[in-house]
Amino acid sequence: SSHHRSSKACRSLTFATASPGTYACAAEMPLQSAHVFASHIGHSGKTTLTFNMSCYYAKRHPEVKVLVMDLAEEGDVTKRLLGGVDAAREKVDGVFGAVFSLLADADRKSSGLTSWLWSSDLDITAHAIRVADHNQNVPENLYLVSSGAWPRKEEPMPDEKRKTVSSKILASLEKSADTWKLFCDTDGDRRPSPFTMLGYSLCPFAIVPLHLNKADHERIETMLGLMNEMRQTGEISTQVLLVVWNFVKSQKDEPIVHKGVSVPFTPAKVSLEILDACNRKLAAVARDPAFAGLFVRGSPETPEEEFLANSVFVMRQLADNVLKPAEELGLPFVEMVDQLTASGKKQMTFDSDGVKYQAKDEVIHNVGDAISELSRKFEAMTVDARPA
Repeated sequence: SSHHRSSKACRSLTFATASPGTYACAAEMPLQSAHVFASHIGHSGKTTLTFNMSCYYAKRHPEVKVLVMDLAEEGDVTKRLLGGVDAAREKVDGVFGAVFSLLADADRKSSGLTSWLWSSDLDITAHAIRVADHNQNVPENLYLVSSGAWPRKEEPMPDEKRKTVSSKILASLEKSADTWKLFCDTDGDRRPSPFTMLGYSLCPFAIVPLHLNKADHERIETMLGLMNEMRQTGEISTQVLLVVWNFVKSQKDEPIVHKGVSVPFTPAKVSLEILDACNRKLAAVARDPAFAGLFVRGSPETPEEEFLANSVFVMRQLADNVLKPAEELGLPFVEMVDQLTASGKKQMTFDSDGVKYQAKDEVIHNVGDAISELSRKFEAMTVDARPA
């Protein structure tokens, strides 16, 4: 089968479909990989990571089309992609709610022909917008299907329908003449919303950002237990590729290796102690036979250091004078870094609706490096993922 070949064409092995263990060469398969940013805890950094990693990947791989599906109720990643909250507000009607029209189309089966769910062809790109048409800071090869930015009552989608919807969306990307990479942003609800469930159905891999603090440490088991339960019942087949410990205070910029985990900076001593406690808890979950299969690179047999080295990323607390303008102006870190490099200047000034932010080159590069390091690890993990 294709994943046993070691030819050049097949070096970049990636997941091709939502069914676990199905592989193909990126060269042969238009859907290169699909990742969902998932955490059943709010404000853990999912949206910041979705925004910046999708833009980073698109900018550095202009030959691939990147599709972002914003499945979160408030449409936060949509707001950033469209140029920040204020810019997005003006565009709300034309752009938000594509997921709704997509699903409404799926329901129109009275005539049998109007619904893509019951016919053989769905063109997902017809429901996507090219983001650069609205925000020139975003790479031209990045597309968005947005949930809409208003709260709503969602009817739970029956499992079968959800699986049909997701398989149609995946099939439409696989039939494309272009190579696609899919990123999904989801809500941080305690019980996953129907849209979060759709994200799980679409994506074989989950990236789970969590706050590095004692409170989230207590919730690790609950959060992963919920995913595990849905895997056991067959509702989802998503596996955890990477846990990102977010908002970690940096003491200095020197990279370290701490108990098997490469950290791109030196965290404060207290942060390392909390990291150890959180990693011990995570490793205990991975070792528990009841959680078998939940982690891409962890099992009851995997040595703890090896599991942590492969499954954990430590993300520095990002500087406000870079993070805030990025979100308010819809300016991804990768574009900031490229603009700074092109200017040859030692600092950048951002004007966000009358508020001025200034950031030195070193601070901007630190933030840019954090995303590029995470992207590197994430790509390596995706390529290495092998069927058990």
